Amino acid sequence: MFKIWIRNLQKEKVNLRLLRKAISWTLREKLGDCQREVSVVLVDNARIKELNKRFRGVKRATDVLAFSLGGEFISTKDLLGEVIISVEQAKIQAEQRGHCLEDELVLLAIHGILHLLGYNDEDEKEREVMEKEERKILTFLEINPEII
Repeated sequence: MFKIWIRNLQKEKVNLRLLRKAISWTLREKLGDCQREVSVVLVDNARIKELNKRFRGVKRATDVLAFSLGGEFISTKDLLGEVIISVEQAKIQAEQRGHCLEDELVLLAIHGILHLLGYNDEDEKEREVMEKEERKILTFLEINPEII
């Protein structure tokens, strides 16, 4: 049904099984049984800062980037895109917000996948819709939705 590729390019130990479960459930909830592929890459702040500067013109680290990659071509019709998460930034945010790194990584994975599915958080109304979806998925995964 879904092909989820996760590549860990940083040193922190990460629960890849939980990330895969969160991504799979998000895709199934939003897309049903159609075939889609996503790639998730776990990086450090130096790498995500470089990508953020290159693709968004922002010269700082961020927590998550999402790049839609699918298209009309036969070879990419099932490809949804790629989500890049800074585990280093996630760790900082988890400490600031008072929850564990694992929960923050799940939230960022869900957030990135929702971006690939067309959700946006540029204005308050869009952000509210996106956060409602994030809370719903976190609740299903038995993660406190108040981490948002």
